[in-house]
Amino acid sequence: MQTTLLIYMAADNDLDSFAEKDLETIKQASYDSDMNIVVQFDRNEFVDHANTVRVSIKNGEVIDEQDLGETNTGDPTVLNSFIEESVEAYPSEKLIVIVWSHGSGVDDHDVYDKESIRERYFVPEKEIEEIALGFDDTAQDFLDNLELQKALDVSVKIDVLGFDACLMGMFEILYQLKEQTSVMVASQHLEPASGWDYHRILNELDTSKTASKMGEQFIGFHDEYHSNERRDVTQSALNTLNIDEVTKDLDIFAQVLREELKKGEEKQSRKDLEYTLRNSQFFSRKDYVDLVDFVRKVQSRLQFEELEVHVENLLSSLEKLVLANHTIGHFMDDANGVSIYFPNESRPFKDTFEMYEKLDFAEACPNWLKLIKWYWVL
Repeated sequence: MQTTLLIYMAADNDLDSFAEKDLETIKQASYDSDMNIVVQFDRNEFVDHANTVRVSIKNGEVIDEQDLGETNTGDPTVLNSFIEESVEAYPSEKLIVIVWSHGSGVDDHDVYDKESIRERYFVPEKEIEEIALGFDDTAQDFLDNLELQKALDVSVKIDVLGFDACLMGMFEILYQLKEQTSVMVASQHLEPASGWDYHRILNELDTSKTASKMGEQFIGFHDEYHSNERRDVTQSALNTLNIDEVTKDLDIFAQVLREELKKGEEKQSRKDLEYTLRNSQFFSRKDYVDLVDFVRKVQSRLQFEELEVHVENLLSSLEKLVLANHTIGHFMDDANGVSIYFPNESRPFKDTFEMYEKLDFAEACPNWLKLIKWYWVL
């Protein structure tokens, strides 16, 4: 079954040398691969040949190379054009797209805006006590999650969409891209610099299988590739088939949880939720919480009888959402495959939350936002 693999290397940043190594691995691995392989590589401005190149690779050789000049990987039209032009040149029955770069999950803060002062959101008149406890450097631009959706709004269905990038294994991102792909492969945590096992992907991936089965294979490759790592590693394959069911269950869960918390004394209820959040699995950012673990911790620690049936419904639908998941490292023991945004140590940054409210998820699951706001606007 003919398959096209597209890799968008947004490496006009400090990842340039790692991208170069991966590109060489891809060339070598292509000797025995029957995939159509196209890579678009935007390089750091400080290398000798900084222009973006688009290369088609077969049998260890570059069979076609286009010099695209300097491109902006933060421009959604650049990624969109790469996909559309490549699938036109190499039509196939299956399509895999991998976006290779830095990743920051749902936080769309402009890291290049040096003049801005990051303000906190939900600042009440009386101060709340603080809880103790993709990028293009040349263009100074990046893809936010709304732009990513536009970039991936292409004329063909993407069977497997992969993010060889950090922190992209989030429910909100999956929801944003649910019309663009059948399966999303991403990490909840930081992605190791050595990235993905492209040799096995090109030579062992069974492309005759469904997108779900291919997603599971990606996780197996990644797990074995990083089995000797001395750092924490995660990767999961998430499907979009039942995402509306999960979203509905999550919205009801958040609604009932907020209602039950409001029945108690406000300060104590907030402390109960705070304690639950702080003891749930988080990643390199403490406001990115493992959704499954959080729901389980709510169930075991808060023990709201009215919430019990909604917890079970949500856990059941989440089990179908996560096709496969692997973790390495003691600190990732409670990582179950999909994370969600919940600022719990300090009020969210204004720019982050305003962008968050624009995501499709915010409209589809309004009670999750109401829960966050209740937490911060007592």
